Amino acid sequence: MRIKPALNNFLALAFVFALLGNQSAFAQWRPATQVGLTQAPTLQLQNLSGKTVNITDFKGKVIVVNFWASWCEPCREEFEELTQLQENYRSKGLIVLAVNLAEMKPRIIQFLRGNGLPENGIEILLDRNSITYKTWHARGIPTTFLVGKTGKIEGVWIGAIDNVDSDEVKGKVEALLRQ
Repeated sequence: MRIKPALNNFLALAFVFALLGNQSAFAQWRPATQVGLTQAPTLQLQNLSGKTVNITDFKGKVIVVNFWASWCEPCREEFEELTQLQENYRSKGLIVLAVNLAEMKPRIIQFLRGNGLPENGIEILLDRNSITYKTWHARGIPTTFLVGKTGKIEGVWIGAIDNVDSDEVKGKVEALLRQ
């Protein structure tokens, strides 16, 4: 009698993997209500230097919150794009917070150095127990939240952002920076 719940779980999982395999089904900005949020939840984590970073420190700025891990291939591919996004818009008030899931600092440093990425290119935060990930209702990794200057979540990108220079990404970011 336990076969039916197991089959239902299998079918649900198969559906999710089928959708994940189709990046076009996920790789776009979506309303935050699709993950059950409208305001940015609490985010207070330590960075690689051990300093506590609180999202409230960036009130009045546009914030990109990205959940990632070094073992996640789409996350690895996207990391350079996030660094580029920070470089392109830092002077206009954009902050990128890369929230790493459950990895230790040496592993993250190894990932950065191995990929020729600067340790201070974007703010990397450590979510060792994934509580922040759960609080933000992230659905897999990478998941990226775009938070406006008032703390409202303006969009969610599920899957890797593969081109920060695309009209879709630039348009959304630039519109929020102008507000």
